[in-house]
Parts: sequence; C-alpha cells; structure tokens
Amino acid sequence: MSALNFRNQTPYIAQFVAKKGQLVMARLPGIAPQAELSMPSDDAFSVIATTIIDGNTYSTAPATVSGSMEFLAQIKQNVKEGTYEFQMQLEPSPRADQMIFQKTTIGPVTFTILKNGVSLQSVVVPNSFMTQALTIDDNYSVYAVINGITTEAVRTTDPNAVITAVVDTSVLETGYFTLTAA
Repeated sequence: MSALNFRNQTPYIAQFVAKKGQLVMARLPGIAPQAELSMPSDDAFSVIATTIIDGNTYSTAPATVSGSMEFLAQIKQNVKEGTYEFQMQLEPSPRADQMIFQKTTIGPVTFTILKNGVSLQSVVVPNSFMTQALTIDDNYSVYAVINGITTEAVRTTDPNAVITAVVDTSVLETGYFTLTAA
C-alpha cells in the first residue's frame, strides 16, 4: 500500500494538508518538532449528502467509496408509505479521474467528504441537473501551517513521497519555512 510520509524538522508544530488533485486527502493533526507521520495515500473515503427541506435538515446514509464515482442526491417518493426519502445514488464516474456530484432536489445539496470519520471537504451543488466535479488525479499537493505561517505548496506525483518541513535558511529574514518532496 502506498503512503505519504510527513516529517517536521522545524522547532515548531507543523500541521500538513494534503490534496490528491482537487480532493483534500488529509488535514493532519499537528506533528511535533523532529517527528514523522505516515498516511496511506489510497483514496478510500465516505460521502454524506445533506439538504434542507421545509426548514428540516435531511442527510443520507454515508457511502464508503474508493476512486472516481458519480453521486446523485435526490428525493424519492415512497408510494406505499406515503412519504419521501432523501437518498444518494452511486454510479461509476464517466471520467476515471473525477468525482462528480449532482442533485435533483429544489434546494442546494452539500456533499461532505470524510476520511476515518473526519470531515475533509464539502462540495455544494446549488442547481439541479448541474454537476460539480473534483479531479482526483495522481498529482499530490501539500502545504503546512507552521508557527502560524502557511508554506508554499509542494507538488509530487509519487504516492510514496516523503514531505519534509524545514526552516528556510536561504532568506535574510528569520521565521520562514519550506517543504521538500523526495
């Protein structure tokens, strides 16, 4: 299994945020100085759709998926019970490098992407039959927040990359940080 590795070689706690394409894969807890953390770079996640109907909030059951999928949030009529059900249907995405979100409801739908029960990203679809897409190609982008400073993002295509946060000594001012990918 592939895993991204994160190293903090600064004197401060570093919080890393990793994306695979446009998909936020992780918002890691703070990594202590001189510490390291490994995170699987697979793309298994859960998705929940939420909408508001007549002032009431409705959410679908979480769907656990991996890779590109198409998500359709809709209200289905249950004739036997005389009720309506808010559901999310899943189908393979027509694009191998995208997650596609759409809805048929009147109000906006928020699709929340979770990993290990932690909310990572939300996609809002405001209009019916219009889609929102997230690219999930093999281009990884990582940035870190260190001592309140957000670093420039580092990019890699290696799902086993080691991302290292270091003090940037190449500038005249102190307090700058940089990330490297190896």
